[in-house]
Amino acid sequence: MVSKVPLTQVSAISQQVCLITGASRTLGAEISRRMAAEGAKVAVNYHQSAEAAQALCQEQAAAGSSLVPIQADVSQPDQAQRLVDQTWEQLGPIDILVNNVGPYVDTPFLEMPVDDFDRILAGNIRATFLMTQAAGRKMKERGRGVIINIAATDIFHRSHSVYGLAKSGVIHLTEAFALELAPEVRVNALAPDLIADNEGMDPAFVAKSIAGTPAGRLVTRAEVAAMVALLCTPAFDIVTGQTIAMDGGRRLPRINFG
Repeated sequence: MVSKVPLTQVSAISQQVCLITGASRTLGAEISRRMAAEGAKVAVNYHQSAEAAQALCQEQAAAGSSLVPIQADVSQPDQAQRLVDQTWEQLGPIDILVNNVGPYVDTPFLEMPVDDFDRILAGNIRATFLMTQAAGRKMKERGRGVIINIAATDIFHRSHSVYGLAKSGVIHLTEAFALELAPEVRVNALAPDLIADNEGMDPAFVAKSIAGTPAGRLVTRAEVAAMVALLCTPAFDIVTGQTIAMDGGRRLPRINFG
């Protein structure tokens, strides 16, 4: 299923090469579908989910799109570089990089094993750094490119453990790389809140989240994927180093004057 959210000047994405990390499942798969639907040539990165990556590519082949699955652990320098090189060789110069991979855990810091701490930071901050460095160098040399990092509204909270810390690091990298890669390459981030179509969520928690959201609902994967595509169009050529929160206003402070 592909979002029906309309985009401005989205035809500019057609035939561009898009590399998406962690792209075989959930939000990454939805972003892959969206970019393919807009005519991009998509490299679907996966680490261990080979079956899911193949299924996604087969699904999209039936829809008339061609996606290429490429295995790599993007938290490892040699594999991140191989992924960029392999995408370049198989599909052509990379126009768009979406750093979507980002493992999650919310164990309290006082109870967290150090291995979990290291894994979450590596899968978010280190992976974003390695992929942006590898792809960004080539983009800057070529004279153009767009990089979108997937963060989360956990960056605004101090009760979301190492995941919030990791996504805060992703925002720092977004802003730093936007400076280093300018003017040839634009670097932005999206920070979705709780996503409506995530599986296995506690219904009571979902209801409470919706009640606290001014928009009266949660963001969907399709909406995040549509915003990724939109940020890659000329309509956003002046926008770089920014983080766009997709939370329906949930993080806004409220003052009761009653």
